[in-house]
Amino acid sequence: MINESERLAQNLTHWRSLRQQASDGTLHIEADMARACDNVCANYLDDLYRMLEMTLRLSKPEAFGELPSAQMLGAKFHRLAVGEDGSARFAITRQIEIIKTMREFFRHYFASVEATDTDTASAVEALSPPR
Repeated sequence: MINESERLAQNLTHWRSLRQQASDGTLHIEADMARACDNVCANYLDDLYRMLEMTLRLSKPEAFGELPSAQMLGAKFHRLAVGEDGSARFAITRQIEIIKTMREFFRHYFASVEATDTDTASAVEALSPPR
């Protein structure tokens, strides 16, 4: 069975592959669709950054009291909130990386469309009779 960390890593690898295919010209998406997806990603990134900030507020082991069992519980919540692999902070940070890669993939088409528009405008101007 695949764990969450491996699933996030596979997702990131998948989007990096799509980004590379777009750069190589072997994968195409309509610019309007890319723009719509990029907007959704931007909104999601805002949400993820807010969640990432909240993980710091979840990590207050001292708030659990001085009893040994309370200290153990506080340490567990700290580990789940901001610990290494498997913590909320880790998962959110990895998700941010995935969404940024997705945006790079979608933004490839903005640059492509803008370059095409510029080239087309130059070609039309060159063919136009002088004024």
